[in-house]
Amino acid sequence: MHYFFVSPSKVRQLPPQVPGVDLDAVALVTRPGALPEGTPFFVGDDMRPREPITSYFFDLANYVGAGSLEDYAYDVMALEDFLGTVLDPPADLLSATEDDLVAYRRYRTALQPSPVVSATWRRNRVSIDGFYDWAVDTGLMEARPYRVRRNGRDALSGGPVQDLDVRRLTHRQWVLLHRVGLGGDLLDVSPAPSLRGGDRLRNMAAGELAVTSGMRLREFSCSLNIEVAAPRPDRQPATVELQAIAKYGFARQTAAQHPVLRSLDLYRRTERAAVVARSGRALWARRAELFIVDSVDTARMRLSGYLHGRRRSFAVAAMPAALRRIAVIEGARGLEPMALFVGRGGRMIGKSRWEQIFTAASDSARRLSAEFGDVVMPRQVRIHDLRHPFAVYMLKILTLQLVRAEKERLARGGPQAYLFEHIARAPLLVPQRLLGHRHPRSTMKYLRYLEDLSAIVAQAAEE
Repeated sequence: MHYFFVSPSKVRQLPPQVPGVDLDAVALVTRPGALPEGTPFFVGDDMRPREPITSYFFDLANYVGAGSLEDYAYDVMALEDFLGTVLDPPADLLSATEDDLVAYRRYRTALQPSPVVSATWRRNRVSIDGFYDWAVDTGLMEARPYRVRRNGRDALSGGPVQDLDVRRLTHRQWVLLHRVGLGGDLLDVSPAPSLRGGDRLRNMAAGELAVTSGMRLREFSCSLNIEVAAPRPDRQPATVELQAIAKYGFARQTAAQHPVLRSLDLYRRTERAAVVARSGRALWARRAELFIVDSVDTARMRLSGYLHGRRRSFAVAAMPAALRRIAVIEGARGLEPMALFVGRGGRMIGKSRWEQIFTAASDSARRLSAEFGDVVMPRQVRIHDLRHPFAVYMLKILTLQLVRAEKERLARGGPQAYLFEHIARAPLLVPQRLLGHRHPRSTMKYLRYLEDLSAIVAQAAEE
């Protein structure tokens, strides 16, 4: 079986007309009703569509984005490959029995050369459930091949749900990662030319923004330059509106603090300005595939310009990551990227490159700390781990503030707070909103990492 992903941008790079074929390929893939970007499709050796998997993903593309489509496609293909080549006797997706799918679960979680953890299997389960629910809805099957018991579990249920793995950095660990890992300094804060790269200020500012705002990788890496304001004379933070690039597309606000804004301002005036000056020619060569902005409405935060020959206008908060990556504006030196953090050729830095940067920073910090320092670094610091200290410290500060405010109220002879006042000031609600958690229980998992939480609660009860 062969598989491909729909990509109008790649079709635009082909010759306008394929010899011997009377077809306008660009018009075909961009017409209203065409398959969305990233939709997978599957063909056999005879180049005919493979069913029912192709129809399933054509339908699924109406509900999920390109990134999720890719994950689901690989999950379903892995299941089909197991059923057709590993299982004896072989089966296919529609003829598979409960025993066949149980064999697949055991293979994935125990028998294959690198068994997956329970969290990965739960993601695989989402793909499997999605396919069989679709098969039932479309009449291809009468019911799922696996039964659900009264307790809600079925034959494909994995092991126990693992608790949140919170890697909370201490302040000294963060300083080491920030200055030595991302910045390339030695432990005495002197420059280390062998470690220092040309993107030192960019990497340090990105780390500061992530650890002080709780933004996810896609959220800070896909931010546009106009979304994060310059530092203000009154030292107030800058509000950043998140929507299309936030998880689940939930609209929320976060804040970039004044010290972070100063770091970003220094990066903009030095490293970013140098990259912008060098990238004009490279961006001009790619102009046919870029969103060329010629009007910026900062009051309403809207961008207008030309995308693939058409006049388009977008609200900045509603712009998806793919559109942000190609947004440029004409400046004094030609086309300039609108991304806040830029890499080679003026391109917005992708997920894999940021992961490489933080992996190298984590390795450098851990190596130097083992050789010269007394700070014990974690085995690995992931970008997502920077959300954890933000959540833990935010919960700690808000809890202390609430206890202090209640103590002052009672000292003044005031009445105890009503229930609605406790709810309005609940320390969990603020981090939940700032972190973009879908459910309060996701935020509650951080409570167990407050070392002195029991002392705070005991003091509050006593007073």
